Amino acid sequence: MSIFRAASLNELTGFRQRPEQLGILHRERPQEAESFFETLMQEPFGVAGTVRKDHLESDIEALLDEALPPQIKSDPFYSRWVEDMAEVCGTFCNTQGTDAVGFWIGSERGCRRYHIDNVPMRLLVTYAGAGTEWLPDEAADRRAFANGEPNERIVKDPAAKQFMNVWDVSVFRGGPKGLLHRTPDATLSGPSILMRLDHPSFWENVLNYQ
Repeated sequence: MSIFRAASLNELTGFRQRPEQLGILHRERPQEAESFFETLMQEPFGVAGTVRKDHLESDIEALLDEALPPQIKSDPFYSRWVEDMAEVCGTFCNTQGTDAVGFWIGSERGCRRYHIDNVPMRLLVTYAGAGTEWLPDEAADRRAFANGEPNERIVKDPAAKQFMNVWDVSVFRGGPKGLLHRTPDATLSGPSILMRLDHPSFWENVLNYQ
């Protein structure tokens, strides 16, 4: 399985036209991030909504406003974090050719079983905690996955498991040939901060269903 390793966010916007299943932009985590997210993870939270390309920062701040305590929003790193999320959201808008993205960020994740997302593309950034675990095709038994068998049957080579790094930007395909991935064990039993971006129609469908 080949991976597209982008050198910049701008380069990642071309992922839709590429053949790879997964695109990754490696980024170094800022030093100030560790203490900020340690504080943020003390109380569980999760927010979802649509973020518009022309109002990225203000839409993100509006979604987070009631979910986060004042001491978090007054931290100097908070505005830098919002700016980073906005920049990544803008990148995903350009990747998909849309004027908005479906936005979710939270501290609790529970996808224990390997799965493939029922979306054309998804973007993830783990800001704190363990990054998403994924399987290269050659290490996975897709027939076992399709038959609903447990993780132990899906994984052909446990040594081949991969993990997305903290602060990296990962874009991957869903659907029949999408990426098999799951929440890592370390995060099932502890907090993390994950941002997930989708096509804006994803959240519209979720909300309409609810």
